[in-house]
Amino acid sequence: MLESHHVVTPTAFIMGQINISGMSGRGFSTEVRVIAKGNGQVTETTARNESSYVLLVSPGAWTVTAQVGGVASEPQNITLDPGQTVEIHFWFGRRP
Repeated sequence: MLESHHVVTPTAFIMGQINISGMSGRGFSTEVRVIAKGNGQVTETTARNESSYVLLVSPGAWTVTAQVGGVASEPQNITLDPGQTVEIHFWFGRRP
C-alpha cells in the first residue's frame, strides 16, 4: 500500500501599494520592481503606478526595496512569522 504524505511549508506575505507622482516625462518608467531579500533567497515582482503588489515568502528576516527608473526606496527591514502578512507601501516623487 502506498502512503501519502502531506508536507506543509510555512509561508508569509509582504504586500502594499505603489504610488508614483511627478516623475513622468523624465525618462522614468511607471513599472516598479519590488524586491525582497532574506533567508538566503531573493524574490521580486513588478507593479505599476497606483497598483498593489504581493510577495509570497518564507518566514524570517527580510529586507524589502522598490525601484523605479533607477531610483530606489529606502530599505525596509521586517521579520515575518508563519502566516503573517506585513504591509509596506512605496511612494516615489511628490506627495500631495
